[in-house]
Amino acid sequence: MGLIDVKNLTFDYIIRDENDQIESSVRALDDINLEVNAGDFIAVLGRNGSGKSTFAKMLNAILLPTFGDVLVIGMNTKDESRMLDIRKNVGMVFQNPDNQIVANVVEEDIAFGPENLGVPSDEMRRRVDEVSSTVGMKEYLLKSPNNLSGGQKQRVAIAGVLAMKPKCIVLDEPTAMLDPIGRRDIIETVSKLNREEGITIIMITHYMEEAAAAKRVVVIDKNKVRADGTPREVFADYKTLRECGLDVPQVTELAGLLKNAGLPLRDGIITIEELISELKTRKS
Repeated sequence: MGLIDVKNLTFDYIIRDENDQIESSVRALDDINLEVNAGDFIAVLGRNGSGKSTFAKMLNAILLPTFGDVLVIGMNTKDESRMLDIRKNVGMVFQNPDNQIVANVVEEDIAFGPENLGVPSDEMRRRVDEVSSTVGMKEYLLKSPNNLSGGQKQRVAIAGVLAMKPKCIVLDEPTAMLDPIGRRDIIETVSKLNREEGITIIMITHYMEEAAAAKRVVVIDKNKVRADGTPREVFADYKTLRECGLDVPQVTELAGLLKNAGLPLRDGIITIEELISELKTRKS
């Protein structure tokens, strides 16, 4: 059993008429099976409307299956009596950090979740200091979130989730509203959390370069899982990616163009660092 087990998951959005009668339904996810293990860093890729954000909301019971099950450490998300325990273990970070910031001071915002869980004051203070340092926001604790950049706000949102000590963090397109520098900072932050803190990361994205930072990539298209493997394995399957409306990372495409132009580069380059290293090797 994994940290999260998704079994035959199917979800339908129900459309009701003005009398609250069911008029029609739209299938967003269809018979999804997936196991998430402790320590995984999974990027979930898909074009708009593929079902990936719906999938994210299933993982901590924001949405419940129409059919099938989602189990978090053995707890079924359909069990209302376990909902608090499920959400303590699987935290959510959304696309727009403004939707998660509830206080006028950064440290109060980070403390909001633990306070609602009844964490004692001394422990709450320790957690706020610890997680703000982890995400690089300790010097901003007494600042107003309104004066922060988009990337800094997103790191505050991540710190607020971290303060509740979850085993897993699900990030639903956390960089979609950020500039390139903010995007890079968030990817570095979640990679560090996974690498140094051992926190399981599930990141919903449509940026191929972000997916390259993950240990595992899952592609969802037309409500089904179309691919599941390491970034190198998934990006090597150009045909499936194109069928899903996706492309390889730009650096992979550039490496391919250089190879076609005569440079003897190896296959499977997926990061800028790999390309630079390969070019240096060829130059020497």
